[in-house]
Amino acid sequence: MQVEMIKLYLMKKIINSAIFAGMATAVVFPPQAFAYLDPGTGSYVIQIVAAVFFGGIFVVKTFWSRITMFINSLLGGKGKKHSEDSKRK
Repeated sequence: MQVEMIKLYLMKKIINSAIFAGMATAVVFPPQAFAYLDPGTGSYVIQIVAAVFFGGIFVVKTFWSRITMFINSLLGGKGKKHSEDSKRK
């Protein structure tokens, strides 16, 4: 009895997921798009790409010591302590 209910629940979940995926695909990839892209759209896209790129650089720079300590811990290294000289850079 309980196994049948679990199977029914999983089937409903799969069907709902398939319906959602189909609808999302129809919305994201329509067969025809009647859209006008003015010249300002290109510069806006370039601004977004630049912002993501420089934001990523900023995040990596800000958390660089944590990133290296995490990678060293994954690789089995003991992680060296930062000296005063490395903090000045």
